[in-house]
Amino acid sequence: MPAQAQEQAMARIAAQPSVKQALAYIEKNEPATQTNMLAINAIPAPTFAEAARASDYATRLKAAGLTDVRIDEAGNVIGTYHGSGKGPVIVLAAHLDTVYPAATDLTVHEKDGRLYAPGIADNGRSLAAMLTIAQAMRDAGVRTEGDVLFVANVGEEGLGDLKGVKYLFSQRKDIKAFVGLEPALGTDGDPVTYIGTGSRRFKVTLHGPGGHSYEGFGLPSAVHAAGRVIAHIDDVRVPSQPKVTFNVGVVQGGQSVNSISAEASMLIDIRSADAPLLVKVEQQVKAAIQQGVDETNQRWNSKAITADVVLIGDRPAGQMAADALIVRTALAAAKVQGRPALLDGPHSTDANLPMSLGVPAITMSGGGSSGGYHSEKLEWWSARNGHTGPQNVLLTILGLAGVQGVAAPLVK
Repeated sequence: MPAQAQEQAMARIAAQPSVKQALAYIEKNEPATQTNMLAINAIPAPTFAEAARASDYATRLKAAGLTDVRIDEAGNVIGTYHGSGKGPVIVLAAHLDTVYPAATDLTVHEKDGRLYAPGIADNGRSLAAMLTIAQAMRDAGVRTEGDVLFVANVGEEGLGDLKGVKYLFSQRKDIKAFVGLEPALGTDGDPVTYIGTGSRRFKVTLHGPGGHSYEGFGLPSAVHAAGRVIAHIDDVRVPSQPKVTFNVGVVQGGQSVNSISAEASMLIDIRSADAPLLVKVEQQVKAAIQQGVDETNQRWNSKAITADVVLIGDRPAGQMAADALIVRTALAAAKVQGRPALLDGPHSTDANLPMSLGVPAITMSGGGSSGGYHSEKLEWWSARNGHTGPQNVLLTILGLAGVQGVAAPLVK
């Protein structure tokens, strides 16, 4: 469908009485969305421990009028807004988990028009926005052609490794498009992210013989080997464009100040939206690891130092064309409301996974402005234009699923 035709179809959708009512509902109920945001965010949900928040959210989806609400084996909360059966299945998703430990103080502090609390932007706001969209569709009686699956998924952050969406797509082969909700990362407004930054994460464990620092002097140390490994990783040169990054984020090892270390470990993160480049830099990092091991053994005339390299995270890179139908649909949703149509990215989100599978996917904003992500003291959310993000998302979902009188463009 040409871009102009896409915008015309979106204008017809936005003009329907039930859709206009749903859009008005979102704006009118922005205070309620914020109340839900605070209540949801007050429930700790570190990665791998999202069950309490999932249970609460399932209750909220049922109250919003969704059917078949359940928590699947991975821990995802799924509810369905049923269509006529004449359109494609569309997923609207927001992740349940945060980067913060369960004991983190989640008290909200207000300053200069901003609400400060760990996880309030990432991803408390998105969960609340998704709930409001479901309520708006029910309240207005919007009749979709395709089913819309509302998914509050687990395992998006850190070592969660996209656990929730990986499980979802392993179980459902009928999903035709995916829209994820996140804070508007690094951009003012309600942008559309269509490029997914992939990452490969490794735990490297260095083993040695161990020994007393005086009596056993001359035996190679795993900690010393780790130093050489990190130095060689630091020497890897990467291009600025396409962007690729690497980082040794956690280093552990040693037993005491007077012990030759028998073990040391490190966690390594490599990222790029360019999949071949990601593979290339991974090979360079692995070569640097082996170089550090070899040099340590050579220095101490030994063969005792070894390295185990274990993959602990694989977030595939992915990218939609800037003129892909799903991207144009989201941009048209903003345009028909007289708002800027913004593209953003790349970022690493749940949408990476469907992109890598060839399923059309984007990430959109849950509304408002925000910053300080993943910082316990600095994460904040502001209500400025809070309702516009959810309105854009609603229209995008309807443009993909189709509404009565306007056919869904993804129907094969």
